[in-house]
Amino acid sequence: MSDEELCRRFSGPLLLDYVWWVLREAEKRKLRTLYFLARDGYLLYRIAQVFVSRYSLPLECRYFYCSRTSLRMPSYWFIGEEAFDLLLCNSYRMTLETLFQRAECSEEEKEAVCKDCGLLHQDRRKLLSKAEWNEIGKRLRESPVFQDLIQRKSRQAYEPAIAYFRQEGLFSKETIALVDSGWGGSIQRSMRQLLASAGYSGSLVGFYFGMFEQPKSTEDGEYLTWYFHARGQTLRKIPFNPNLFECLLAAPHGMTVYYEKTGEKICPVLCQSEMTQEGMERINAHIRLVVEFAEHRLQNIPFSSFSEEKASAKARKLVWRYMAHPTQEEAEYYGNLLFCDDISDSYQMKLADASQQDKLKSYFIIPRIVRKVFSRQKARTGCDLFWPCGTIAFLPKWKRPWYRWNYFIWEWIRYLRQK
Repeated sequence: MSDEELCRRFSGPLLLDYVWWVLREAEKRKLRTLYFLARDGYLLYRIAQVFVSRYSLPLECRYFYCSRTSLRMPSYWFIGEEAFDLLLCNSYRMTLETLFQRAECSEEEKEAVCKDCGLLHQDRRKLLSKAEWNEIGKRLRESPVFQDLIQRKSRQAYEPAIAYFRQEGLFSKETIALVDSGWGGSIQRSMRQLLASAGYSGSLVGFYFGMFEQPKSTEDGEYLTWYFHARGQTLRKIPFNPNLFECLLAAPHGMTVYYEKTGEKICPVLCQSEMTQEGMERINAHIRLVVEFAEHRLQNIPFSSFSEEKASAKARKLVWRYMAHPTQEEAEYYGNLLFCDDISDSYQMKLADASQQDKLKSYFIIPRIVRKVFSRQKARTGCDLFWPCGTIAFLPKWKRPWYRWNYFIWEWIRYLRQK
């Protein structure tokens, strides 16, 4: 199957309908500006531009450079204990170095924190279990050196971030409308905290493909979802893979690290992407193909023809077919995309490949339940896969249903426990 055919059958229709829903909702709410948040918002922004041009919509679409890193660092100094909850949250691959990169530490600062916490500096790249990470987290929370370091860095980052917000017109909007992929809602919360700290009294509304978690506070504004929301809709969540979805939204630039004044402007500072030239060409090709699909698809249909019910049913079929039941060829194509779930963007791993097959056994339902019940303090490191169904596609066909069934049952149990 060619790249063009995959975009035409899967990513193109899925993303087009999501953006169509966003724009229809914005029209209903009489919104005039949408901020598409970097980096997941880049391709969504490009698709939205096709709509605005094709239908002459009275809507301004703007691309807003930000990341969890660039928004959290300026807020750490005034959000109290929540700052440490964010800095010390778990991810797929936790190391002490990951934490230091989240905190943007120099080598000297890393050594000072290790000395104060009684940690071995040379072990900072060791992959940690959940229990080990929790123990390190306790030491860091109690470390005066680490606390002072975060306070100082956060205050330094605050003014440039607020200046960028002003420059991009956020403070002049009665309602700020954000568009992103979704999942936890932390970016909208960080933006609200920063805006409120600088005197903003308006409201925020976010448009998201889906949410796995309930918003922490109603103060953070309204969270609108297209495909699934935090409560219920388990049968939509189980086959859906957010990591693959984020890879479909890959942008042709690095993560926003912080903001700085350059002449009269406040500019986002982007990290140097570790993507190979081949990888970047692939991202740009996918963007081009999806935009071309949108242009072709919208040629002869009215903007008002969007049916949320039909689009939702189509999305369920696409997710079930390509995310949960990919062919080996499709798994190879998407599995070669590089992904990092951490805010530091400190590591890049393939989404799925044949070498990950041994880890699939960790999803067998009975052994996994036994481990959860009897081995809570001996959690293994690095056992989760970024796209389990993608890895399953590399197995012989007769094995795939059994592995997929175990994975789906485990996901169902996991969502039941969250209720």
